Amino acid sequence: MREQAIIDRFEGDFIILETEHGTIQIPRNHAPAMVAEGLVVWYEGDRILEIDEEETSRRDAMVRRRFERILGNK
Repeated sequence: MREQAIIDRFEGDFIILETEHGTIQIPRNHAPAMVAEGLVVWYEGDRILEIDEEETSRRDAMVRRRFERILGNK
């Protein structure tokens, strides 16, 4: 079943994904070349299927707003 996750980090030949169930490892060669830390992706089994650009942008904007509030900027 296809699920959503966030790329947490890279460790050697593996990509570590944060899922709603915890972390999992995906071999780097089972992912598109353009993946990077912080991207929201869709995965199934041990393969990253695609990058969810819309959700990644939404989360980036949310984090940016939080930092602006912390720093006192509006």
